[in-house]
Amino acid sequence: MEETAGVGSTSSVRNFSPRLLRLLELLARADEPVKIDALSAALNTSRRTVFRELENVEEVLSPFHISLTSIPGKGLMFSGSSEDRQKIAQRACPPFPYPVSKQERLLRLLVELIASASEVQKLFYYANVLDVSESTVSNDLDELEPWLSVRGVGVVRKSGVGVQCVGTEESLRAALVSRFMTDGGSGGRSYSASFGFPGEDIETGVREILRRKKDVIDWMTSESFSLIAVYLMVMVDRLRKGKIIPNGCVSEQVSPGAFQHALAEYLVAETERQFSLRIPETEQQALSGWIQLCRSKQDSPLELGSADRQTCIQSLVMQMIDRFDPPIAAILKTNEQLTRLLSLHLEAALPRLRGGIALPNPLEAELIKNYPEEYEKTRRAVEALEEYIGLPVPSNEISFILIHFLAALAVLGERNIRRRVLRAGIICVAGIGASYMLAYQVRKRFKGELEVEVSGCDDKASWDDVDFLISTIPLTETDKPFVQVNTVLGPEDYQKIQTAIDAFAFTKRDVEQSARSVSLEKRLDSLIEIAKQSRLLLDNFVVESIKADCSFEDLVRFAADRFASENPEAARRALMSREAVVTQVVSELGIVLLHTRNAYSADPVFALIVPEGGEFTHAYFKHTKSCVFMLLPETSPHEVSELMGGISSALIDLPLFLEAVRAGDRETVRAVLEREISEILVRFRGEKLT
Repeated sequence: MEETAGVGSTSSVRNFSPRLLRLLELLARADEPVKIDALSAALNTSRRTVFRELENVEEVLSPFHISLTSIPGKGLMFSGSSEDRQKIAQRACPPFPYPVSKQERLLRLLVELIASASEVQKLFYYANVLDVSESTVSNDLDELEPWLSVRGVGVVRKSGVGVQCVGTEESLRAALVSRFMTDGGSGGRSYSASFGFPGEDIETGVREILRRKKDVIDWMTSESFSLIAVYLMVMVDRLRKGKIIPNGCVSEQVSPGAFQHALAEYLVAETERQFSLRIPETEQQALSGWIQLCRSKQDSPLELGSADRQTCIQSLVMQMIDRFDPPIAAILKTNEQLTRLLSLHLEAALPRLRGGIALPNPLEAELIKNYPEEYEKTRRAVEALEEYIGLPVPSNEISFILIHFLAALAVLGERNIRRRVLRAGIICVAGIGASYMLAYQVRKRFKGELEVEVSGCDDKASWDDVDFLISTIPLTETDKPFVQVNTVLGPEDYQKIQTAIDAFAFTKRDVEQSARSVSLEKRLDSLIEIAKQSRLLLDNFVVESIKADCSFEDLVRFAADRFASENPEAARRALMSREAVVTQVVSELGIVLLHTRNAYSADPVFALIVPEGGEFTHAYFKHTKSCVFMLLPETSPHEVSELMGGISSALIDLPLFLEAVRAGDRETVRAVLEREISEILVRFRGEKLT
């Protein structure tokens, strides 16, 4: 297609504002509708500004034969194929896009200053890179200069000549990594996406190295994982330019242990192999020190440093406990978990604080809001730490330490703090089947810590009964805390959920719990209704066949007519509208998963629709082999909804069940249905009738 003016022409990217380019990038990379509030939050601007930027967007999009569509209640998204959207994303995001906020501009300026540390550059050069005036660059330098100074980096300005950053190679890298950690990860974007640094090939290679060492990296928190990822990216970028940390320049403030040295040795070897570099010993020593800065999980393999350092940290821990709550300090000191974990935390925190490295706490605001009294006590305890290092301790670090004290208070049965099992609402835009798959993964990993409840995107009334939400999409129209994850959970997703549990699991013991007594008669009536619908589910289970070359709409119409005969048109509309938002063709599992709630049906349905010949031949189905159809009446008891979720979960948990579904094996599938029904009835008896 011939390039035309607009985003279609790389040379004309300057004609559009950085905000519009960022909006196009966000929308083009989204597979689901994006709400205006989410866009305004990503750009740190108002809804009105977003609307104003998008006023003439159709003119920009016309060369791509694509348009921007508004879906009521859901948000904005591009029409067209994923290939078309990818073209827009590539053209909207040039190699070095202009910053859209002051925070991003300061980070980009720092990137450019350190990249040019060996030479003097005129203000005009930086003004051109940032697309701002020279006076703006001068003001930004005024703001950066004191921040850099405390990190051992100087800014030299020579009148009529230019500007230059000066400092050791170690201090230059440390400053850059620190700034990336605090300002470079907003909006879930990659580190290089917004600034053209340190480069896509470097970022991809570093992340591949870390993925290959997943078993060792798992001990880190997600914030620490990002810390090491960014450090490696900066290291590779600087080594490619010949910038090496000289002998004798590695900081002596950190004394890494054997584990840190071993991990650094592995990462250096893999980095040499990945990027064809020769990395000297001083670089490995510096990397060991950065690993020492990492916050660890409770099952961390990290060890404390020298005997003298251990003694110093243990003394500091005892001082902090004394100041936290003097009347119970003696009891808290007997809590070995508190003293051990707080010592491990301080081992990493001390060099972080001295180096000005901030690890953001994503739930800092919630911790301060929910536990104001305990936060104030922790702040008082941290005064001992401030006196020791001679520096103020920021609130994000205080809130991390608060979690350790909350856990210790929960152990003291006579105190007002206790740890409780939380309830979380699961929300997945892909529908109830995918929601239950997500719920299964969460329930399995956090058994004993978290109970989960599948909630609908529009069923906000059900959100009131949970402590926080776990969602695959941003939630902008609620004050309820939420964690955004992927449908198939990865290590970072699990860590986000664990962090939320740590933040909300502690509660005041004297808070009244609303306990409503339910009569035995009502509980028996519920059991009878569950048994009745479970029996109907078994009786309605069938395996139907359909022509292999049918279209998706043919399949939906067949399922609605066969299994939702009371109002097939309503069921068809519900299924097709869901497909317009996110596909129900699950190619990874080799199945199509059709599921809907129906206000006109009284009976739940689980059925299989298999194509003649064993595989759908229409390209839309991507070689899937079977269709699972689930219909849940809106009046069904909660337990029946859980039952349907258990069946969905079995598609992931039981390979034999998935294989039977793909093959249309009626007997094996029915056996799994019977098992799930038995489990739900046994659980109801144990939880509700005793």
